[in-house]
Amino acid sequence: MFKPIIKNNRITLSQQVLNALIYIMRRYLPLVLCNTRITADDIIAVLGYASTNRTSLDAACQELRDTPSANRLREVLAQVLPDRAKLQQELNRILRAQTPDFVKRGKRSYYIAIDLTLIPYHGECYADEKEIVRSQAKSGTTHFHG
Repeated sequence: MFKPIIKNNRITLSQQVLNALIYIMRRYLPLVLCNTRITADDIIAVLGYASTNRTSLDAACQELRDTPSANRLREVLAQVLPDRAKLQQELNRILRAQTPDFVKRGKRSYYIAIDLTLIPYHGECYADEKEIVRSQAKSGTTHFHG
């Protein structure tokens, strides 16, 4: 598997989560690769990293060691992925398969608990302005790191 070479506060998939992702994706969306050294596991690992970190395929390939170029991955994917409608059906099937039975059979509305911590923002600069959220006044400010 690939290892990140750049450390810039990226979330990396644990080996257990990565293995689960690969298992699920290969089970429901098999990628039959021919005439390439790139494996389906490699493609899923790069796509999982890019998705987890909300980054592009290009950025993921640059940040991960021993990966093929993003262009090469795109070429391989273009050859093996089904048409768009079939791909969407398969991805929806994966989501349904991962949904617990009690959600499928129960009521359609559920209470969800989220632990959100808002840290007051008093003007200290951070790397990205998207980190700042607005909320009810607390500690003399309505701006917070969320």
